[in-house]
Amino acid sequence: MEFDFSPVITYFPTLIKGIGATLLIGLVVAIMSIIGGQIVAVITLYTRKIVNWPLRLLIWLFMTTPLLLQLYFLYFGIGQWILIPAIAVGVLGLGFHYMAYNADIFIATIKSVSSGQYEASRSLGFSHIATIFYIILPQALYRATPQLGNNMIIMVKDISVLSAIGIAELVYLSQYAISVTFRPFEFYITIAVIYYLINVLMEIGQSWIERRAAYRR
Repeated sequence: MEFDFSPVITYFPTLIKGIGATLLIGLVVAIMSIIGGQIVAVITLYTRKIVNWPLRLLIWLFMTTPLLLQLYFLYFGIGQWILIPAIAVGVLGLGFHYMAYNADIFIATIKSVSSGQYEASRSLGFSHIATIFYIILPQALYRATPQLGNNMIIMVKDISVLSAIGIAELVYLSQYAISVTFRPFEFYITIAVIYYLINVLMEIGQSWIERRAAYRR
């Protein structure tokens, strides 16, 4: 069997579009899941059981069911009653999935912040809400940085699952090119290298953020 990467070169502009779509989806999902995870964690920890127990149940459901099943449920299940664009399903599905994991991380890191800091802040005149958002959450975010970074690296790879509902990210566009050129091995090798490079760059960025977070502590 001879390798021929010339079709990869021909369709490389198509792969570039897929890379752009993957990174854009990843950025939106990262922002949504980190901010949403903080909000869910705060509501879970600082509200009554009648409010936080449904949230705990949702976290448990998202963490114990496969991502692909969640996407199918949103796209084909809820889609029977509400017409939802595939890209919206993909972003929301990934966002909620990783929001649950990030919320679980934030719950642990918020609990790890000394209760004495909460009491000291209140004694200085900060309100309950101000203490949470200006004193507790920043420290919880710094402590959660390594785990959040790992989650985001996994999330970028999970974007490939969105090809199952027709979203034109890197894997989906690669499959289109393969259907035209009949050179699957060359394209799969290429996208594997691309994902590897993205992971390396993200790990470098994560290390930089962790050093900054450690410095600010």
